[in-house]
Amino acid sequence: MTAKRGHGTGGRPPAHEIEERRHHLIQVATRLFLSDGYEATSLENIAKVAGASKTTIYRNIGDKADLFRTVLNCSLEPVWPKLGDVPVDGKSPEEVLSAYGRLVISSSSINSEAIMLLRLVYREASRFPELARIFADAEQSAVDAVAKYLAVAMQQKYLRPSDPDRAAGQFLELIWGPLVRRLILGTIAFPDEKERERIVLSAVSLFLNGSARSEEPSVCNRDPNK
Repeated sequence: MTAKRGHGTGGRPPAHEIEERRHHLIQVATRLFLSDGYEATSLENIAKVAGASKTTIYRNIGDKADLFRTVLNCSLEPVWPKLGDVPVDGKSPEEVLSAYGRLVISSSSINSEAIMLLRLVYREASRFPELARIFADAEQSAVDAVAKYLAVAMQQKYLRPSDPDRAAGQFLELIWGPLVRRLILGTIAFPDEKERERIVLSAVSLFLNGSARSEEPSVCNRDPNK
């Protein structure tokens, strides 16, 4: 018996069709999570709107937390996994860290949908700790990529020795933290490319050089009467 046209052997849809269905499911799930919230969104409703079955979702993705993890990762996927692909050979720390920064706050990463998803995480994480864990896992992938580079740069004497993981988290916080928190609160508009570049270069300079002048005495040791 021959397979049906457009399908693989055994009636299984071709790979591109399976990927299209998955993409459609994630789009539907994203829309419903954002419009209805995490608690009110059920796998049954997602399956119904997407024209899929709950069993198919469980088999290919998992439960609701797994599906939300997929939604969040897809929102961050255009940028965060690429941190590990940033070229570092023959590059200065300033060049490498600037490349990381540009990726982390690019318009592909920091956009209206990503901010809406983060608002949802912040709003519901206290009731659903799995949301906080999902975001923490995604964020850790970025920290790991930067820490891997920092560890090598420290070994090569380009940077002062310190804890690479802590340093990576601090660097990403300089780049990402203040901007994202203000966007979540709605107190600023999305920055244009010029402003994003200013944020990156300022953060890289602060991270690499610090804010204290080396020739000045430390604040703790300075005579307050002078």
